[in-house]
Amino acid sequence: MVGKVKVAGVGLAILMITGISAQARDFADIYTECGLGAMIAPHNEAVAAVTNVTWDLGTTAISSNVSSPDTCRGGKEKTAAFIMKSYDKLSKELAMGEGKYLDTMLSLAGATEVSEKKRIRTEFGRLVAQPDYTSMNRKEKVEKLYNIVFQGV
Repeated sequence: MVGKVKVAGVGLAILMITGISAQARDFADIYTECGLGAMIAPHNEAVAAVTNVTWDLGTTAISSNVSSPDTCRGGKEKTAAFIMKSYDKLSKELAMGEGKYLDTMLSLAGATEVSEKKRIRTEFGRLVAQPDYTSMNRKEKVEKLYNIVFQGV
Protein backbone atom coordinates (compact mmCIF):
# COMPACT_ATOMS: atom_id res chain seq x y z
CA MET A 1 0.00 0.00 0.00
CA VAL A 2 2.87 2.36 0.85
CA GLY A 3 4.31 1.73 -2.64
CA LYS A 4 1.04 2.74 -4.26
CA VAL A 5 0.95 5.95 -2.24
CA LYS A 6 4.49 6.75 -3.39
CA VAL A 7 3.57 6.06 -7.01
CA ALA A 8 0.51 8.31 -6.69
CA GLY A 9 2.70 11.02 -5.18
CA VAL A 10 5.18 10.72 -8.03
CA GLY A 11 2.33 10.95 -10.56
CA LEU A 12 1.03 14.10 -8.91
CA ALA A 13 4.53 15.57 -8.76
CA ILE A 14 5.06 14.91 -12.46
CA LEU A 15 1.74 16.55 -13.19
CA MET A 16 2.77 19.68 -11.28
CA ILE A 17 6.36 19.76 -12.53
CA THR A 18 5.47 19.48 -16.20
CA GLY A 19 3.26 22.50 -15.82
CA ILE A 20 0.20 20.77 -17.16
CA SER A 21 -2.68 22.37 -15.41
CA ALA A 22 -6.03 20.89 -14.60
CA GLN A 23 -7.61 23.38 -17.00
CA ALA A 24 -8.33 20.70 -19.56
CA ARG A 25 -9.73 18.16 -17.15
CA ASP A 26 -10.64 18.05 -13.45
CA PHE A 27 -9.31 15.22 -11.33
CA ALA A 28 -12.84 13.79 -11.25
CA ASP A 29 -12.85 13.74 -15.04
CA ILE A 30 -9.38 12.18 -15.14
CA TYR A 31 -10.52 9.34 -12.90
CA THR A 32 -13.58 8.65 -15.05
CA GLU A 33 -12.23 9.36 -18.57
CA CYS A 34 -8.66 8.03 -18.41
CA GLY A 35 -6.65 5.03 -17.35
CA LEU A 36 -7.69 1.48 -16.74
CA GLY A 37 -11.09 2.47 -15.39
CA ALA A 38 -12.08 4.22 -18.60
CA MET A 39 -11.01 1.21 -20.66
CA ILE A 40 -12.96 -1.23 -18.51
CA ALA A 41 -16.06 0.92 -18.06
CA PRO A 42 -16.10 3.66 -20.71
CA HIS A 43 -19.78 4.49 -20.16
CA ASN A 44 -20.03 4.05 -16.40
CA GLU A 45 -18.25 6.84 -14.54
CA ALA A 46 -18.72 5.31 -11.10
CA VAL A 47 -17.18 1.98 -12.09
CA ALA A 48 -14.38 3.74 -13.97
CA ALA A 49 -13.48 5.87 -10.95
CA VAL A 50 -13.63 2.95 -8.51
CA THR A 51 -11.50 0.81 -10.82
CA ASN A 52 -8.86 3.52 -11.16
CA VAL A 53 -8.70 4.14 -7.42
CA THR A 54 -8.73 0.45 -6.49
CA TRP A 55 -6.21 -0.68 -9.06
CA ASP A 56 -3.41 1.85 -8.54
CA LEU A 57 -4.82 4.89 -6.75
CA GLY A 58 -5.40 6.53 -10.11
CA THR A 59 -1.79 6.76 -11.26
CA THR A 60 -2.49 5.25 -14.68
CA ALA A 61 -5.37 7.66 -15.13
CA ILE A 62 -3.14 10.60 -14.24
CA SER A 63 -0.23 9.40 -16.37
CA SER A 64 -2.45 8.73 -19.41
CA ASN A 65 -3.94 12.21 -19.00
CA VAL A 66 -0.42 13.69 -18.99
CA SER A 67 1.20 11.54 -21.68
CA SER A 68 -1.72 11.09 -24.08
CA PRO A 69 -4.73 13.22 -23.17
CA ASP A 70 -6.46 12.54 -26.48
CA THR A 71 -6.91 8.91 -25.49
CA CYS A 72 -9.05 10.01 -22.56
CA ARG A 73 -11.77 11.72 -24.54
CA GLY A 74 -14.29 9.00 -25.08
CA GLY A 75 -14.87 5.84 -26.96
CA LYS A 76 -14.18 6.71 -30.59
CA GLU A 77 -10.44 6.10 -30.47
CA LYS A 78 -10.87 2.92 -28.44
CA THR A 79 -13.60 1.72 -30.77
CA ALA A 80 -11.44 2.37 -33.84
CA ALA A 81 -8.56 0.40 -32.34
CA PHE A 82 -10.87 -2.43 -31.35
CA ILE A 83 -12.43 -2.63 -34.82
CA MET A 84 -8.97 -2.68 -36.41
CA LYS A 85 -7.78 -5.45 -34.12
CA SER A 86 -10.97 -7.54 -34.26
CA TYR A 87 -12.38 -6.91 -37.72
CA ASP A 88 -12.52 -10.53 -38.85
CA LYS A 89 -14.35 -11.69 -35.72
CA LEU A 90 -16.60 -8.62 -35.78
CA SER A 91 -17.66 -9.23 -39.38
CA LYS A 92 -18.64 -12.82 -38.54
CA GLU A 93 -20.54 -11.78 -35.43
CA LEU A 94 -22.30 -8.97 -37.29
CA ALA A 95 -23.51 -11.58 -39.78
CA MET A 96 -24.72 -13.83 -36.94
CA GLY A 97 -26.20 -10.94 -34.97
CA GLU A 98 -24.51 -11.77 -31.69
CA GLY A 99 -21.19 -12.37 -30.01
CA LYS A 100 -18.79 -11.00 -27.45
CA TYR A 101 -16.77 -8.95 -29.97
CA LEU A 102 -19.93 -7.35 -31.33
CA ASP A 103 -21.15 -6.59 -27.81
CA THR A 104 -17.79 -5.09 -26.87
CA MET A 105 -17.70 -2.88 -29.97
CA LEU A 106 -21.23 -1.64 -29.32
CA SER A 107 -20.41 -0.92 -25.69
CA LEU A 108 -17.23 0.99 -26.58
CA ALA A 109 -19.18 3.05 -29.11
CA GLY A 110 -22.02 3.72 -26.69
CA ALA A 111 -24.49 2.01 -29.02
CA THR A 112 -26.50 0.32 -26.31
CA GLU A 113 -29.94 0.44 -27.91
CA VAL A 114 -31.24 -2.56 -29.82
CA SER A 115 -32.18 -0.25 -32.69
CA GLU A 116 -28.53 0.81 -33.02
CA LYS A 117 -27.39 -2.79 -33.22
CA LYS A 118 -29.98 -3.49 -35.91
CA ARG A 119 -28.98 -0.36 -37.84
CA ILE A 120 -25.30 -1.29 -37.73
CA ARG A 121 -26.04 -4.87 -38.85
CA THR A 122 -28.24 -3.64 -41.71
CA GLU A 123 -25.67 -1.09 -42.92
CA PHE A 124 -22.85 -3.60 -42.60
CA GLY A 125 -24.90 -6.07 -44.66
CA ARG A 126 -25.25 -3.43 -47.37
CA LEU A 127 -21.50 -2.82 -47.28
CA VAL A 128 -20.66 -6.51 -47.66
CA ALA A 129 -23.14 -6.83 -50.53
CA GLN A 130 -21.40 -4.12 -52.57
CA PRO A 131 -19.51 -5.50 -55.58
CA ASP A 132 -16.28 -3.72 -54.62
CA TYR A 133 -16.26 -5.05 -51.02
CA THR A 134 -14.03 -8.01 -51.87
CA SER A 135 -11.45 -5.73 -53.48
CA MET A 136 -11.24 -3.42 -50.43
CA ASN A 137 -8.18 -3.79 -48.24
CA ARG A 138 -8.50 -4.34 -44.49
CA LYS A 139 -7.99 -0.66 -43.65
CA GLU A 140 -10.80 0.37 -46.00
CA LYS A 141 -13.14 -2.24 -44.52
CA VAL A 142 -12.30 -1.15 -40.98
CA GLU A 143 -12.87 2.49 -41.87
CA LYS A 144 -16.23 1.69 -43.46
CA LEU A 145 -17.38 -0.25 -40.38
CA TYR A 146 -16.17 2.54 -38.08
CA ASN A 147 -18.17 5.07 -40.12
CA ILE A 148 -21.25 2.85 -39.96
CA VAL A 149 -20.94 2.51 -36.18
CA PHE A 150 -20.64 6.27 -35.60
CA GLN A 151 -23.06 7.35 -38.32
CA GLY A 152 -25.93 7.63 -35.85
CA VAL A 153 -23.89 8.77 -32.85
